Amino acid sequence: MWNEKGTSMLESLLTLMIIIVAISFIPFIFQLQHSLYNQSLELHASQVAYEAVIIAKNTGIFEGKKWIDNVEYAWYFQTDAVCVRFNNLDGVRYKCINGDGEL
Repeated sequence: MWNEKGTSMLESLLTLMIIIVAISFIPFIFQLQHSLYNQSLELHASQVAYEAVIIAKNTGIFEGKKWIDNVEYAWYFQTDAVCVRFNNLDGVRYKCINGDGEL
């Protein structure tokens, strides 16, 4: 079955299927990008917590702020943990780490 341009119905269906499959990956890509961005913010929060412990040990300052990639990380000490507050794509997030690991 050929049309006036010389392409068969099978080729047209195959092309259409390829386009549909390619378009179906778009939501997955956005979800993956969202997840990776939030994970990078979590990593930066861990780095800020580490630096906060060093600052507190050396200077005696127990709260502060740091900007990384236009995101503000506010750190402070609670009884036995350092906590970092920041905004990710899902809202405000608190990451608290004690001497044994993450709370």
